[in-house]
This record gives sequence, C-alpha cells and structure tokens, in this order.
Amino acid sequence: MNFFRTDGQAALNALFVAAQETLHQYRDAVALVEPDLGQVLGSISKQRHGFIRRLEDAVRASGDLPTASDPDKEAGEMLFHHVAALIKTDYADEILEQRLEADKKLAELVIDARNTELVIDARNKELEAQYTLLLDDLTLHISETIAQLQPLHAQAVAQQE
Repeated sequence: MNFFRTDGQAALNALFVAAQETLHQYRDAVALVEPDLGQVLGSISKQRHGFIRRLEDAVRASGDLPTASDPDKEAGEMLFHHVAALIKTDYADEILEQRLEADKKLAELVIDARNTELVIDARNKELEAQYTLLLDDLTLHISETIAQLQPLHAQAVAQQE
C-alpha cells in the first residue's frame, strides 16, 4: 500500500464512502415515512447494500484501503431529519428530494471514477473487466432509483400543495 492515493484510488474511495452514506440514509429514511414508501426505500437500500461489498473489493484491488464514512456527520444529519420529521406531519417530499440529490451526486462520482485512470492490476484483465462492470451496474442502479423516486417525489410535492 502506498502512502499517497492515485487520482483513481481517490475517486474510487470517494464513490465508496458516498455509497455507504446513501445506504445509511436510505435505511434511516424508512422510519420517517409511511409504510408503503418505506418499503420502496427499504428495497433500494437492499439493492444499494449489494454494491458496498463490490466497491470495497474494488478499492482493495486498487491497492488502497477503504475509508469508512464519517459516523458523527451521518448521526448529525439523521438527527436533523428525525427532528424535522417530528415537526412536519408529512416529511416524504423532503426525504425524497434529499435521496434524489444524493443519488445524483453519487452518479457524478461514478462518472469521476470512470474518468480517472485506475490501475487495479495491469496484468489482470479480469479485474479490470469486473471494475468496468461494477461501474456499469452501479450506473444502471442509480438511474433506475432516480426514475423510481422522481414520480414519488412529484406526487409527494403535489400532496403538500
């Protein structure tokens, strides 16, 4: 392991941390919305969880160690959301807006990871193919998630008016 991260390692690690954070936020949001929407968010979190291990493996394959998300930052954000949900009778529109914004940022990080050179192992084309497949799968998952949440968000906003 090197003391300094390459641009590719930094981009991949940033993607890993952001994916972890979104997973935790989806899990937490389940308790803040009605059961039907909670099931949707729970399903997304289960799908997202599958990517965490794959991202962690990719970080390790790059010669780096995965960075954990900041638990204090996450706890503060979640506390804020829980308080806001107690004050507001229907918090679904804000939760969905936050999830959409986080997923859009996650999509940008996938693009950053694609656009930086990541040398996993120049001799191992299989690892390189797995990395490309991981980014493709994650891109598809994020796109499907956004497509699923956008109409729910529009509906929640309409109900608030």
